[in-house]
Amino acid sequence: MSSLGIDIGGANLKVASPDGWEIIYFPMWREAERLESKLREIAEKYSAKKAGVVMTAELADFFNSKSEGVEFIAKACENVFDEVCFLDVDGNLKSSIDVPENFAASNWVASCRFLLEEGYRNFLFIDMGSTTTDIIPVTSKINAGKTDFERLKRRELVYFGILRTPVFYVLKEFNSVPLCPEFFAITADVFILTGDIQERDYTCNTPDGKGKSGEECMRRLARTVCSDLDELGESNVKELALEAKWSMIDTVSEIIKAKSAEYGLNKVFACGIGEFLIKEACEEAEIDCQLISELYGEYSKLFPAYAMLKLVEKL
Repeated sequence: MSSLGIDIGGANLKVASPDGWEIIYFPMWREAERLESKLREIAEKYSAKKAGVVMTAELADFFNSKSEGVEFIAKACENVFDEVCFLDVDGNLKSSIDVPENFAASNWVASCRFLLEEGYRNFLFIDMGSTTTDIIPVTSKINAGKTDFERLKRRELVYFGILRTPVFYVLKEFNSVPLCPEFFAITADVFILTGDIQERDYTCNTPDGKGKSGEECMRRLARTVCSDLDELGESNVKELALEAKWSMIDTVSEIIKAKSAEYGLNKVFACGIGEFLIKEACEEAEIDCQLISELYGEYSKLFPAYAMLKLVEKL
């Protein structure tokens, strides 16, 4: 029976198969009612009857509660696939949802469980995606909070990513001017200008509904300090982008230092579309960094989905 690993996020559906992968922009807050039909398209495309599923989309504001979101997502999966395996936050694979809240925000557990089963021990697992960053200490077991609320408190979840984060969240001021808390620009605009991503990687919507060229990104970034491109100038906008990037690197580096000291760790496993930024944060923190892409190729970009694929293949 052909299998898939699927990570159902709030903004993206990430699909891993034995023959390839894809990341599909799917804003759950707007498209939830289409989830079942979209999953059916995916199942037909890959001729898949079986799926391993993890999720974070239960937090989308389409749902009144996490439990409601988990049950909605699970039902859509069960209606499409002949066999579904879900992963709870304790690392248990189950054929049905028993306690819904135990399946919320479980995607990082899949990655860590898979690496443990591969024989790796004593590392920080860091996955930076479009929206969030997981920083999980692993010894001979997973040492992390079981809910996003707990992980935010413990700095095991940092709510910024490579594409969708408003720039004012990662950079508080530029040239002594505070950034405006308006949805003017996002981190995708930043990383287009720093050269770390290309237009094809800018998979989410732009804040102003316009294009994704370097000039259009600069215009959005200039607005974050109540300016425009003519007034601020290209060199200053590019400097603002670099400062935003380095602010993110500094934040991740600081947490790496603290968590590695707390648990006696000296290695990071880095994955996600933000792998490049994690690597730079590790260099700043002076800690060894193993890129998941060097071990598992482009599956690094959607490692929880790949981990679920490998876990269910063993069943």
